Amino acid sequence: MRTRAGRRSIGGKCSMITAKYIPWDPIGAMPADRRDGRLILLWEGDRPVIGRWDDGRKGWEDPEGMHLFEEITYWADINSPK
Repeated sequence: MRTRAGRRSIGGKCSMITAKYIPWDPIGAMPADRRDGRLILLWEGDRPVIGRWDDGRKGWEDPEGMHLFEEITYWADINSPK
């Protein structure tokens, strides 16, 4: 159950929900080692997407639908919560 100010009530106790800043970098500044097929957080047009580099097609693809993204402008590593 959510309460005001972004807090979640669990068993009568409230805990604060926080989100970390995502360090977006321009796609042209991506190191070559990130194009190894790993999942990457990408910015396409006006929304974030998860994609991976397809070396055979030389483009960023949707790992679910396998279509190529066309307007990738920024990227960020996918990191686990800390």
